[in-house]
Amino acid sequence: MPTSSEQLMENATALAWSLWTELGVSGWQRSHSSHAIDPERLILFTASLGDADPRLRDEATDWCIAYGRYVSAARLRNLLAAETPEAQAAFGRMAATVNAHSNARWPGATQARPFERTRRSAVADFSGPSLVVLRLRALFGVGARAEVVRAFLADPSARLSAADAAAAASYTKRNVAEALEALRMAGLLEVHAQRNQRLYGLTDAEWLTALPGSLPDSFPRWSSVFRILEGLIAGARRAEALTARARTVEASDVLRDLRSDFRLFGVRLSEEEQGPDAWVTMQRLAVELAGAWASGSFTSTA
Repeated sequence: MPTSSEQLMENATALAWSLWTELGVSGWQRSHSSHAIDPERLILFTASLGDADPRLRDEATDWCIAYGRYVSAARLRNLLAAETPEAQAAFGRMAATVNAHSNARWPGATQARPFERTRRSAVADFSGPSLVVLRLRALFGVGARAEVVRAFLADPSARLSAADAAAAASYTKRNVAEALEALRMAGLLEVHAQRNQRLYGLTDAEWLTALPGSLPDSFPRWSSVFRILEGLIAGARRAEALTARARTVEASDVLRDLRSDFRLFGVRLSEEEQGPDAWVTMQRLAVELAGAWASGSFTSTA
């Protein structure tokens, strides 16, 4: 019978496979055709899975080599800074391998692993709803401007400050402020004064939502999804080697660290669930959340 960490890893790799297959990787399972995919966050998550599925690792690397011009090195750098040392090391090997086989200059590169391209990755165009982020990059360029537009597509009624937009886009506040002002100059955004803040909103939401073509049903909170999965996987691996008492403490720490991310998906834990029952709670959440996300079911979207 598989352990909780093995079952969790199985669901995590199934999620990654489905997302990469949407992007054009040679795979079979597709459960996320109606969800917008975040390429950089998916790349970092896939790297964190390491050698759990060598074929997934190699096919994802092959896609990055083939379509790396649509991946933002700057955004990778910004996201990488918030990753754990273990995740950064795992990404370093993937970045070095991609750099060695392409013109990419991904950050954090360490030692490339032996790799031979499969050349099975192929995507005819970015017209599918799940590929809206790549479509925006083809339209607006790979940079902060495309990510700002994505943020407004995810919530057309939003009014965002430069700081809010920077957090959503994962670019520096300066880059995002320049992108916001350029889009205002183009007539896409307008400024709303609120106290001492400049808040940006869409001038014509219908026009923007019609511009990129087919849109996904949702823009999942991938940062929280992957942070939860990475935290649960690492925590389960550590806990399974501990005594029952130490396992409870470890699980309690993991649940506490992920508490704000859980709330985004409607998960609010009682004191007992985070204390004496923490290990049971963590196992339950690992099965329920990872299984639902792998099948394309999300209880909260941005």
